[in-house]
Amino acid sequence: MININRKIVITIIIGILCLGGILYFFLGLEKVSSDTSTVSITDAANRTVQVPVQVNRVVGTGTSNRNIVYLNSSDKLVGIEQIESNSAGGWENQLPYMIAHPELRSLPVIGDARKNLVNYEKIIELDPDVIFAGNPQQADDIQNKTGIPTVVVYVGAVETPEQMDNYKKSLKIMGKVLGKETRADELVNYIDSCQEDLANRTSFSNKTVYVGGQVYYGAHDITSTNPHYPPFTLLNANNIASVINTTANATSHAQIDREQLIKWNPDVIFIESGSLATVTNDTTKHPEYNDLKAIQDGNVYEVLSCCYDKDIMFADAYYIGKILYPEQFSDVDPEEKANEIFMEFNGGSGGSVYETFKTQFGEFKKLDLRTL
Repeated sequence: MININRKIVITIIIGILCLGGILYFFLGLEKVSSDTSTVSITDAANRTVQVPVQVNRVVGTGTSNRNIVYLNSSDKLVGIEQIESNSAGGWENQLPYMIAHPELRSLPVIGDARKNLVNYEKIIELDPDVIFAGNPQQADDIQNKTGIPTVVVYVGAVETPEQMDNYKKSLKIMGKVLGKETRADELVNYIDSCQEDLANRTSFSNKTVYVGGQVYYGAHDITSTNPHYPPFTLLNANNIASVINTTANATSHAQIDREQLIKWNPDVIFIESGSLATVTNDTTKHPEYNDLKAIQDGNVYEVLSCCYDKDIMFADAYYIGKILYPEQFSDVDPEEKANEIFMEFNGGSGGSVYETFKTQFGEFKKLDLRTL
């Protein structure tokens, strides 16, 4: 009798535990899931955003997709911007991260960075887990209109130490969101190593340098320049245009007068490849440029158009360093270094990026603006 009662008691206890488990499952699961399925992120604009712990689908606006690729997350991309596409007017074969990952070029287009346009309906249709945006106003608009968590990241040039710090912090924020924290640390460490290497090889020189044909929303003539040209900063070079504006928030583009360039008369001139045709057309029309010391001495060189691509920025810096400090960079082959940099940043077919530029858009070489 005692044994039978004991069995009954045990059965009742097991039943109660099972019933409790069932009630817990149905009544408590939603709360537990909501507490553990998201994480709080403080983005580059100091906005607090709740994002899923597991992110499998993403899109980026403001050309933030390059950083998604840098973080080995190209497989998570479900949409691109028009500038990155293979549609009319797209620059997909001029952007290192798209050259390295041609499979991305045919993804649906979710906006146009050049016009600051976003296709909210397309984003909702693609249903990404997270969206990255380049500025807080756009991020708020996207999040309000789509209901999808939108994280602000730094997408601009890195022309000052503050901007570089912001960029590295932004990479780590994106790494946390994408589940790529280790990769973010690796990339930041690689950037640090390049910065340190360039700084150790160089010191401030009295030789004046100038970049012309700065690509800024399209090609420009030789009077288009950058007072904070990042490769010059990395090399401690004497940028003759730095007197234009030295504030931390200075624009990356400045259009000077022809007379100002002639007055400055820099020792060495670098021309961005994306503007080479426009520059040569300009210098042909104005023979007074031939009086420039750099042109007379044959110290004019072509570099890749870096804009906001950090890999191009470092590749250009190593080539420019080879020109300005030949002894200190005697062990550097600029093309080999470019291949290393493009591969490190982009993965995929990153090793073919420089060759694509070389055969189609420009390369590291000396120019003679008197005969072009």
